[in-house]
Amino acid sequence: MAASTVSIAQDLPWHLGALNPATPVAPSAINTAGIKPGPHEVVVAVIDSGVLSNHPSLEGRLLPGYDMLSPPLNLRGARSADYAPDARDAKCGERVTSTTFRTHGTEVSSLIAGNGKDGVRGVNPNAKILPIRLFGSCPMTRADLLDAMAWAGGLPVAGVPQNANPARIINLSFSGGKRVCGPDLQNLVDRLAKKNIFVVAAVGNTFGKKLAEPANCEGVISVGAVDAENNIESYSALDTRTVIYAPGGGKDLNGHAPWHNNKLKVASFDVDFKGDETHLGAYRGVGTSYAAPLVSGFLSLLLSSRLDMSPADFMNELPKFSRPVNPTDKCMDCTPKGLAMPPAASK
Repeated sequence: MAASTVSIAQDLPWHLGALNPATPVAPSAINTAGIKPGPHEVVVAVIDSGVLSNHPSLEGRLLPGYDMLSPPLNLRGARSADYAPDARDAKCGERVTSTTFRTHGTEVSSLIAGNGKDGVRGVNPNAKILPIRLFGSCPMTRADLLDAMAWAGGLPVAGVPQNANPARIINLSFSGGKRVCGPDLQNLVDRLAKKNIFVVAAVGNTFGKKLAEPANCEGVISVGAVDAENNIESYSALDTRTVIYAPGGGKDLNGHAPWHNNKLKVASFDVDFKGDETHLGAYRGVGTSYAAPLVSGFLSLLLSSRLDMSPADFMNELPKFSRPVNPTDKCMDCTPKGLAMPPAASK
């Protein structure tokens, strides 16, 4: 029994802590090890590049989703229930689908609800993922983003069937909109908040710049990135409005600690010598895009026991769910907080 426990602990990704109390824990780990989800199944919408549904790490975790990308940017011609990413050889003009974009939504989803296969474990393996495709070889539009968020939250969208599985959490692992949150987007975030729906957004990999949409909208839980040793990653946006920081990975760290490989383990794909895609779990997650789903997974874990929790409740209780991040001279007026499992939940 002891040997088995040690084996599991070694296989647990560093950003989730360790099952074995004798195993050292990365300073920025969110320490979810050994904490059981509550009785409520929580739906997390992943609005992204689409999800490859055949990855074993997401088996049993995916709900029927939707492709919200409109023509002519939708290379399949129209919106549909096919939420898969564009094919590997798809082209938007002269731009071919990048491997990063093709697997991005799958990798993000696995950090939330990975079931443990291929060594990929999400923060809450009992969460359900609602996959919504918003971009691919071609970029998104603002109108499609608004529709995707509205549909995710169960609001009606013209020409699209009603969402039978409204999300309590909407994960947006992208950034790059307006420098001031537009009234159309802010109004939608406010409508979703009134339905107790959490909107979680990556601050962006902008190397210290201020927040852009959607992370700069009031009420959005904006997420920056730290490394395994609790230092803010150099690529992360820096802004006093950043709500919380979570492991985002980056270049390898000095030393020989178990978290020396400072990347996040995600459900991804490689291409074999025959040209076929093969699934795997790999330490390749790097960026605020990967920090955000850890917060979304954490929220789903909280909601699984506290279904009535609102975004305002979470913000009010943030000191219970956070700890200091190592200070940085690049943002002297920032008071950064890192994600941490509250002691009361660690039973």
